Amino acid sequence: MRFFDNLPYIDFMKYKNIALSISWGLIVVCILLAQPWKGGDSRIKVGMQFTGGIDMQVRFRGDVAQDQVRQALAKGGFPDAAVVAFDAPKGLHDYSVKVKARKGQDEKDASAQSNQIRSILKALDPGAAQDPRPALNSESVGVLADSWSATNPLGIQGDAAAIRAAYEPLVGKLMDARGDRGLLADWSELPQDLPPQLVEQLKGAYRLGNFAVLKNESFSPSISGEWTRKTLTAVAWAMGAILIYIMFRFTASFAIGGIVALIHDLLMALGIFTLFGFEYSVPVVASFLILIGYSMSDTIVIFDRIRENSRRPEYRRATITKLVNDSLNQTLSRTILTSTCVLFCSFSLFYWGGPALRDLAFPIFIGVIIGTFSSVYIASPVVVLWEKLFPKEDSMKQKHA
Repeated sequence: MRFFDNLPYIDFMKYKNIALSISWGLIVVCILLAQPWKGGDSRIKVGMQFTGGIDMQVRFRGDVAQDQVRQALAKGGFPDAAVVAFDAPKGLHDYSVKVKARKGQDEKDASAQSNQIRSILKALDPGAAQDPRPALNSESVGVLADSWSATNPLGIQGDAAAIRAAYEPLVGKLMDARGDRGLLADWSELPQDLPPQLVEQLKGAYRLGNFAVLKNESFSPSISGEWTRKTLTAVAWAMGAILIYIMFRFTASFAIGGIVALIHDLLMALGIFTLFGFEYSVPVVASFLILIGYSMSDTIVIFDRIRENSRRPEYRRATITKLVNDSLNQTLSRTILTSTCVLFCSFSLFYWGGPALRDLAFPIFIGVIIGTFSSVYIASPVVVLWEKLFPKEDSMKQKHA
């Protein structure tokens, strides 16, 4: 930690115009490349939570190519289905299948559409031709519970409701074992405490199969529209609350600097997120709210030091540029330590968290970098420029360059 005792003094404000030009120039480039005005033809990928439709992740064992899945769905009536390959263990193939909701579609239509997609994908099972029995890896919870309740292999006494209630926990154990592995490869992978009668019935009535649904989410257009409104409302409330806090906590120049930096951080993060091909979803919006909070907290630390120094006798005759430069250098060690720690954590989530956390961690990772930059080269220069352009009697006294 003694390293921070000998940090060089940096004239940050000397490069403020260059930094502002480069930063806002990059934002313009990102917007031009993303082309948001093209709507559905733009580079912006919006998740099914906001557009409505079916989001399914499936796994195949054997040689099932991505084009084969796409062609089967097109032949089955889903020519617009998006099929994306994921990293999978050796010998397995994972695909994300997304189908947008049709106009006027309700929840009943979405359920029928989901079942239709399942049937199309089940037909691609390489082992289906050799063994016509249903596949255990793709069987639903309800069908298994109904089957065991109807045949009652354990001879449980009671009415139909009591019998079903006795089998449901056993079905749950089987589903948990299947979910942990994604795809059962051998009968020995069944739960060890599953009664032998049930294991024998499963072996006789089912084959394991080479196809499994890892995730299946369905969103109707009405629910998606509600989520979109709530998401935009949450972002608006967050930014509004921050604006009000800054206005009451600091002077007008600080409020303007904080909001400009906040808008800069959001636009830059949104642009980079879009250009890297990530998809916007509800968890991703949560990560952008985290980005807003972190960026503003880092900015407030610098603002607080500027305000504190402005009241000290040694800065009474100093210029606003020197005041801000000294404040930035005094908080530099804190900025480096905090940003580096958060950066390491977010990078770990992004690199080792897998596909489930990658979209969530990426905005936080880039947001730490952008937020740290904006606190120094966006928010602080705006304060300097505002104080020079609009000096007030009750404002800070350092008005001249």
